[in-house]
Amino acid sequence: MSDVCDFPKYIQIQTTTRCGARCRMCPHPSASRSWPNGPMDEALFRNILAQCRGQAVKRICPYLMADPLCDARIFDRIRHIRSVLPDVEIEVSTTPQMLVPARHGDLLAAPLTELRISSHGITEEDYRLLMPGVRYETAWPNFCAFIAKWREVQPYALCIVSLYGVLPPERERAIADHWEKQGIRLERWRVTSRGGRIDLDQFDTVPDPTDWPRARREPPYACRFARDTEWMHILSDGRVTLCCMDYHQEVILGDLQDQTLMEVWTGDVFAGVRDRIAKGTSHTDNFLCERCEWYVSESVLRAKSLQTADVS
Repeated sequence: MSDVCDFPKYIQIQTTTRCGARCRMCPHPSASRSWPNGPMDEALFRNILAQCRGQAVKRICPYLMADPLCDARIFDRIRHIRSVLPDVEIEVSTTPQMLVPARHGDLLAAPLTELRISSHGITEEDYRLLMPGVRYETAWPNFCAFIAKWREVQPYALCIVSLYGVLPPERERAIADHWEKQGIRLERWRVTSRGGRIDLDQFDTVPDPTDWPRARREPPYACRFARDTEWMHILSDGRVTLCCMDYHQEVILGDLQDQTLMEVWTGDVFAGVRDRIAKGTSHTDNFLCERCEWYVSESVLRAKSLQTADVS
């Protein structure tokens, strides 16, 4: 198992549960209907930030499984993060439908480190197929107008996020070429099943994930992105969930209404989950990590270690 940080290095905070993009590769449209939580209370939000003072927190992301620009108080909250933690990185991720001109000024003035915009395509056909909740005819011009304004001042890093494995290869090449010509950084993530909640068979172009140590072949050993050892994921009602794949709030590690961040982070529940992952035991109760493409098996770690040894 990877070493566990003394305090979470990266923290995602779900200030709102809303998102209207209805992405085809995301469980939000169906899963969110059963969520018992709504907007985050301001007192809870400020309490979370206060507990981060003096800790080695590197990045705060005021969003989790939703679009933060659906939160009417998001810009005040971003400013509060910066006032409490002046050196922390602040990352926000949104969708093109939220980039209406009325928000451009607040967005450009926000004390962010990075703004990530999820755009799974560049044409009306792409959006209709993959982001049906986004009205391309209005969202795309607003998106382009915002990028033009961002270029003038470049107050923080801008990144376009796009999943691959969901469109024909020629379309994915066209998307990559478009952003390269624009000089805008494109970060591409392979589509996942979101912990078994999305049927990948619906995407005929998904490559055979033979390089992923899937649960049906090998038990998990560690999260590929250290979500259990470096990250904390806080739902809007204060409950702490295992990671950003837990759309059905299956693995709850604690509750910040009754516990501190440190108590949850070092508590028996979280320790038990980490131990379960690290031991790579075979699960029989449909455990979230068993269904996730983000874990790394022990054999893969050993293979990578051998490759590194050979190189050195």
